[in-house]
Amino acid sequence: MLSCGLIWNKDRIHLTTIRVRLTLSKLSNMSELITQLTDRLCYSPAIEGDASCVRTDEVGNVLPPQKPNAPIKLEDVIYVESQIGFKLPPIIRQISTEVADGGFGPDWGINRLKHPLNLPFGPHWEIKMSVESWHKLYHTSNDDNQLATFPNHFIRYCEVGCNISICVDCTSESGYLFLDDPNASDPIQPMGVTLEEWLLQWLSSNPWPKQMYS
Repeated sequence: MLSCGLIWNKDRIHLTTIRVRLTLSKLSNMSELITQLTDRLCYSPAIEGDASCVRTDEVGNVLPPQKPNAPIKLEDVIYVESQIGFKLPPIIRQISTEVADGGFGPDWGINRLKHPLNLPFGPHWEIKMSVESWHKLYHTSNDDNQLATFPNHFIRYCEVGCNISICVDCTSESGYLFLDDPNASDPIQPMGVTLEEWLLQWLSSNPWPKQMYS
């Protein structure tokens, strides 16, 4: 009985060690992602789908890219979570508090989490939307509002254009992505990647020439 107990304890210790190593590996990968994002945003346009990112002065000299939104505090993230009714994946929390609260990324850019205090909620074609404001719009209890069928625990995270967006499924820490195309017969389709994988793909793509902003 004693030997069996020792074997069981060794197995449990081994499994615990594996979990710790996986956790440390995940933390290391996340730290590397944060570093890469920060470095990328130092010189590359914040939003690559927006032609206004490449700005010139009166004689045609290229000006530095417009900066992404400033990071927000953890209490701001917690406030947004209280408004949408669920907790955001750790990767979104960390990016928003350590890198930027949206205003960067592929296509037309990642949405900020928190709606600006001085900006009223309104029709999405008139104002710059946030995760918070999109959630309010999607879940408005109005019979005429077709957006009310938007899946629970999804957030509208990145704008692709033509009202097409990339959404994050917040039911898991990995944050799997879905493409929401209201023009399609089956509008919400899985992209088969996590948010981290998607961001790494963007980081590995060719950014705007670094010499333009050095």
